[in-house]
Amino acid sequence: MEDLLKSLISIQGKLCVPKSQFNNFGKYAYRSLEDIEAALKPLLQSHNCGIRFCDEIVEHSGRTFLKTTLFFFNSKGDSISVTAEAEHASEKSGMDKSQITGAASSYARKYALNGLFAIDDTKDADTNEYQGQTTQTVPPEQKPIPSTPKRTTRKAMTQSINSVPQPQPQPQYDRYAGIRQMLSTVQTVADLVKIWNEHRSEVEGNDEIKAIFTARKNELTFNAA
Repeated sequence: MEDLLKSLISIQGKLCVPKSQFNNFGKYAYRSLEDIEAALKPLLQSHNCGIRFCDEIVEHSGRTFLKTTLFFFNSKGDSISVTAEAEHASEKSGMDKSQITGAASSYARKYALNGLFAIDDTKDADTNEYQGQTTQTVPPEQKPIPSTPKRTTRKAMTQSINSVPQPQPQPQYDRYAGIRQMLSTVQTVADLVKIWNEHRSEVEGNDEIKAIFTARKNELTFNAA
C-alpha cells in the first residue's frame, strides 16, 4: 500500500489538465472526462498503475443518482477507491435515455477523478482564460527627421503630452457569466438543483455564486408556496 500511496502523491503533483473546452451556451471553459483521462494515462503507465470505474444507480429522498466508484490500483494488487455521484434526470431536452445515463456517468467519473488526483482550477497557459489576458505588441512608429531644428515651447510640449492616448482598462473575463444567466431564468427548484449538480466543480469555490444559488432557491421556494 505504501508504494501505491507514493504513486498517488507523485501523480497528483505532476497531473495538469487545462480547461481546453468551451461551452458556448454557458460561456465558460471546462475540462472533459476525455481530457483528464488522456493526461492521466501516461502518468499511470510510468508508475505501473491503473484505474477502473464501476457505476450504479442509487436513490436519495426520491431522487435518482448515478454513483460511480473509481478504483486506483497498482501491479502489486493494492487499491484505493473513491465515489462520486451525479443526478440522473428522467428526461432531458435533445437526449434519449441512454444519452442521459451517459452524461450522468461522465459527470460522476470526472468528479471522482478530480477528487482523487487533486485536479485544481489553475489557469494554465493554453486555456481560453489565459489567452484572453494576452496583449498585442505594436511596433514603434518611424519618426520623420526634421529638415531644420525647431524650438519646442512649453505650451507645445504640454499639448503633445496631453494628446498621447492613455491606455484603457481591459474588460475582465467573467467565467461565471453563463451560470449567472441560467440562474436568472431558471423557473423551478428542480431545474436549479440540476444546474448546481452540472456545474458544481466550477462554483464550489466561489462564495458569491453560491450565495446567488441560495437566494434564487429561496425565491423559487417562496413563489411556489
